[in-house]
Amino acid sequence: MKFVGIDIGSTCAKTVVLDEAGEAENLFVIPTGWSSFDALEKIRKQLQETGVSDADAYTVSTGYGRKAVPFAQKQVTEITCHARGAA
Repeated sequence: MKFVGIDIGSTCAKTVVLDEAGEAENLFVIPTGWSSFDALEKIRKQLQETGVSDADAYTVSTGYGRKAVPFAQKQVTEITCHARGAA
């Protein structure tokens, strides 16, 4: 199983793919543009090109566009992510 983190912010969308050991396999950064949904489609294409599908990954989304990721098993606010990272 893979683990995918998607952060769709107001200017950039960041995606990281982790393996089962928690090691980063891929990192993508793209401009968000005016539509979180368009950014998500670009992210999905990048994930598919690296062999990761919605079905075989546990996905967490965050950021301004976190609700644009319907296949995410968990959605977390960016404030919660900041607090967790600082802890």
